[in-house]
Amino acid sequence: MKKVKLKSSLCVGLTALLFAFQGAGKTELTDITKPYLGVYDCTQAKLSNQDLLANFDDLKLELKDKGEYVLYVKEKGGKTKKVKGKYHYDSERETITLQVADCRVFQRSFPLKKGVLVISVPYGDKTLQLQFTQK
Repeated sequence: MKKVKLKSSLCVGLTALLFAFQGAGKTELTDITKPYLGVYDCTQAKLSNQDLLANFDDLKLELKDKGEYVLYVKEKGGKTKKVKGKYHYDSERETITLQVADCRVFQRSFPLKKGVLVISVPYGDKTLQLQFTQK
């Protein structure tokens, strides 16, 4: 009788463990490692058809852990300026929502696929387009 109780207890315990971790199999390695984190170099900056990239010595975006980003901007011959903000990455839609620090009013979502972030926003009657590529 003790062997039957021991076997049934073991079966119940194993079954409980299997069902407790059934969602863990759906988690991908990319969800754990957060491959979108890191530094992105600006490879394209245009205002309508005008190339703006030549006006900068350095233009990069760093996505940090805990949903924070830093935009580094260095105009030709100038000093590097930092703009900080918050972001949220949506892995299902492959988008990132950027929010200017302390300003919940200005937040927009942009596609972030395979290490390439494309930002397109209206600027007056023109369109500002920035493309950042992960290092």
